[in-house]
Amino acid sequence: MIVGFSLFMIILVSLLNQATWINTFDSHIIHIVRSVASPLTTTIAIAITSIGNPYSMLGLTVVATLTLLFIRQNNAALFLLVNMAVFSSLNHIIKEWVARPRPSAHHLVVASGFSFPSGHSSGALLFFGSLSIIAIYLIKSHYWRHLVIGLCLILTLLIGISRIYVQVHYPTDVLAGFMLALTGLGLSWYYFDSYHLLQQKS
Repeated sequence: MIVGFSLFMIILVSLLNQATWINTFDSHIIHIVRSVASPLTTTIAIAITSIGNPYSMLGLTVVATLTLLFIRQNNAALFLLVNMAVFSSLNHIIKEWVARPRPSAHHLVVASGFSFPSGHSSGALLFFGSLSIIAIYLIKSHYWRHLVIGLCLILTLLIGISRIYVQVHYPTDVLAGFMLALTGLGLSWYYFDSYHLLQQKS
C-alpha cells in the first residue's frame, strides 16, 4: 500500500513537473512492447484490452457479485463493489484533473478522454486483485487458490501491456493506474481484514 502510493506520487509529481525521465521511460517501454508487433499479436492485444473495457468490467463485476451473494459471502461481495466503485471513480477524477493527452500514435482501438492514469489498468487490478484477495479467504485448496491468483495476476498484467501495445496509453499511465489501484486495494483490504469481514461464512 505504501509502496504503491509512493510510486504513484512519484510518477504524478514527475509528470506534472515535466521530468525528462518520464519521456525516456515511456519511449523505451513502448519500443520494447511494439517490437513484437504483428497481425497476430495485434488481434490478441485487441481481444485482451477489450476485457478491461468499462462495460466488460461492469459485467464481470455484476456476475462476480451475484455469485458471491449466492454463496452467502455478502462481505466479500461488498469488498468487491466498494473497490470497483470508489477507486475507479477516484481514477476518473484524477484523469480529468491531470488532463494528459493520449499518445499521438495511431490508436488500434477506440479511446476517448484523457490518458493518465490508465482506467483499464486500474480497473483490471481492482477487479482481479479483489478476486485474488477474496480467494485467499474462500478457497481452501492451495492449488486452486494459487491458480486463481496466478490467472488474475497474468490477466491484469496483460491488460496493462495491451493498452501500451494498442497505443492508447503511455507506460507511465499504466504503471500509475496499477499503483493507484494497489493503494486502494491495500486500504480496503486493511479495513475489511481488521474487522474480520472477509472470513468465510458457513
